[in-house]
Amino acid sequence: MKRINKKIFVLLGLLIALVAFIVLSPMLRTSQTARPLSSVGCGAPYHVDGKRILDAHGNTFVPYGVQLDGILFAQTNWRTDGALTYLTHDQLLAAHDFWHSNTVSLQIGSKALFAQAPYDAAYLAALDQTVAWATQLGMNTLLVLQYEGYGNSAQVLPTQDTSAAWRVLASHYKNNAAVFFDLFNEPNPTALSGGDDTESIWSLWQHGGTLAGNVYVGLQQLVDTVRESGAANLVFVDGLATGEDIALLPAHLLTGKNVVYAIHPYLSAQHRTESDWDTWFGNAATGNFPVVADEWSEYQSDANECFSDAPTIVPRFLAYLRRHEIGLLAYALFPGLLIRGWDFRNPTAFDEPTYTCRATPLANFDSRAQGSGQLLKAYFVGNSVQASTCPKG
Repeated sequence: MKRINKKIFVLLGLLIALVAFIVLSPMLRTSQTARPLSSVGCGAPYHVDGKRILDAHGNTFVPYGVQLDGILFAQTNWRTDGALTYLTHDQLLAAHDFWHSNTVSLQIGSKALFAQAPYDAAYLAALDQTVAWATQLGMNTLLVLQYEGYGNSAQVLPTQDTSAAWRVLASHYKNNAAVFFDLFNEPNPTALSGGDDTESIWSLWQHGGTLAGNVYVGLQQLVDTVRESGAANLVFVDGLATGEDIALLPAHLLTGKNVVYAIHPYLSAQHRTESDWDTWFGNAATGNFPVVADEWSEYQSDANECFSDAPTIVPRFLAYLRRHEIGLLAYALFPGLLIRGWDFRNPTAFDEPTYTCRATPLANFDSRAQGSGQLLKAYFVGNSVQASTCPKG
């Protein structure tokens, strides 16, 4: 009997060891390659030190999370387009608990902000509520100034209107260091000029000037506007080609503290291999400044953002970002993008035999909508470190 019990004990021990190895080995692999990251909203204030973002305790912080609500809150019809219907505490709770976000982003619009003089108090109050929910959950909030969408100008670079918006917003949020500012969503002057992102186009991006009869403000002026308000919050600055390109950025870095450079590296025929990623952003991201992909995902559409080889490329792309210590905010908790329907906890997935890029409505309510949601959720669980609650007092 003792010999039998000993054998059972040994077999049981081996079984437990095997189960532990299966469960813990992915975590061990991650810990061998990843530096510890800070918690988040409770880690504010943040500051940039070389290529790292540091929290108040000196820990490296890398933003991970999701964008809320798609473009709805940035549009001039935000009261009626469903923005408030879905921009709820439950969406923030899902972002934190299910998606494991340490940061959420929200697109906002200057026309909505300035619908009344000096600004629309109801719009700012709705924004305040979202920020408060995020802060209560220990998450940071990235405000993204967007000029696309219903009622907006679709301008390709900042103008004086952009500066006016940041004078209001920076002054309003300067005492909440867990609020970050993305100064202009997806600059794209070559949409007017044609050609490539040359040194002259980068100079226009940096310092402003005139293009096709329009006068634009440089990103440097926007940084200065924020700092003149007294705000030390992190500012995010998108690269050219709608955020895809930072190849020439090292020669056009902005001056001032706490500047983070942002990319939107959607997959396409030009952005499908590691060599492509090196060329467009990876080589530049080795410089002495932080880079975050503050908008990216893969979902079904007939646009360039959809790529039929995505089910095999997306895992390699995420691994590439991790090796380069590039943070990631996924686009977006909106039907057909990251989620199926308006169920914030039902991610899209590559679970059909074939991934097909096809025309879809703005809100794709297909119950089998294909996309990268499931992979991104797993990526955030494996890499994002959160603060579940902020300390009191």
